[in-house]
Amino acid sequence: MSKYIELKQHVYFENLDSIRFIAALMVLFSHALSESYVFIPIEYSVVTTFLNLVSNGGLGVSIFFVLSGFLITYLLIVERETKSKISLGNFYMRRILRIWPLYFAVIIFAFVAYPLAKSFIGIKGEGFANIMYHMVFLSNFDLIHMKQTNIDAIPTSQAINWSVSIEEQFYLFWPLIFAFLPKKMWLFSILSVIAISILFRMQNYENKDILYFHTLSVLLDLGIGGLFAFLVTQKKQAEEFFKNISTRTHCLFFVLFFGLIFYNQELFDFKYGLAIGRVFISFSIALIITAQAMTTSNTFLNLKNFKLGTYWGKYTYSIYLLHPICLTFSDVCSRVFNIPMVNFINTFIWGVLAIVLTFIVSKISYDYYESYFIRLKHKFSILK
Repeated sequence: MSKYIELKQHVYFENLDSIRFIAALMVLFSHALSESYVFIPIEYSVVTTFLNLVSNGGLGVSIFFVLSGFLITYLLIVERETKSKISLGNFYMRRILRIWPLYFAVIIFAFVAYPLAKSFIGIKGEGFANIMYHMVFLSNFDLIHMKQTNIDAIPTSQAINWSVSIEEQFYLFWPLIFAFLPKKMWLFSILSVIAISILFRMQNYENKDILYFHTLSVLLDLGIGGLFAFLVTQKKQAEEFFKNISTRTHCLFFVLFFGLIFYNQELFDFKYGLAIGRVFISFSIALIITAQAMTTSNTFLNLKNFKLGTYWGKYTYSIYLLHPICLTFSDVCSRVFNIPMVNFINTFIWGVLAIVLTFIVSKISYDYYESYFIRLKHKFSILK
């Protein structure tokens, strides 16, 4: 227990802010810029490969999930070790105060303000999502239903909520493992969640929508993140390995990650490849996240040196939820000024404008709206 007392009730991984920022950028670029890439006259090049990587929104969301699994599990274990119990009430209040204020503000925009504004100016269409699923954090299942019934005209401001729903579902049951089960059952429980997710993915290996949006599919990422948090808190050798990690090992983790991403189709071109491939990718993400969280080595691959990322990391939840609104505003402006999206320049410039607007709106939202609830959230913190 002494190693936790040394934390002095404060747990903060500066490097993870940079990882959050990178993941948010991947999602943002995917929605704001990827449509402009079709106008690039080169079908395959180093440039297009790089663009597809930095605009891989699905990969960005996976990074978020693995990171959440790691951080939430780490905090739960440290709280249990230092306080001999976990305050579930405080845990749920912290999650509510951080997630709900902005989430429901976006819901109001997506399902009320935006449709009313469109109706006022005579535009019809979209709005097929069921608001009740979003209100109770089950929107990923609504999205699966719409995908399976070939409803494609889904406003991004509605569709973006699916990952937040899965996070909330995860927060509902995951703390119970560490609050009520004996320590000797923790590893078994985590591995069981991972195994169930893998089996579910294999059972639905042909259904891309299920593999991407279903809670049981995504629990793989969250569980793997939790597994690594368990290892560094409960296994001294694992903790020392990641604390004293060298530049060479950091580099190997990044090489493994990029290798799996670049050669994903070739490596997993078999019957269950689409279902199984994510296991290896999630493990490579978890290796990077754990190394960045625990490292005490000041190497050039230590992401705390990425000052842009450490600054904007706290704004990533705002960036993630608010960027569809900014994209909508950019799209409306392009129509008002009659600028057709039929070439690379037009599409790319308006995407960049949406990105700039996203950063501005996200900062305003965090500083003048979310921060009020974050201050309230700290009142329920056991570990700061």
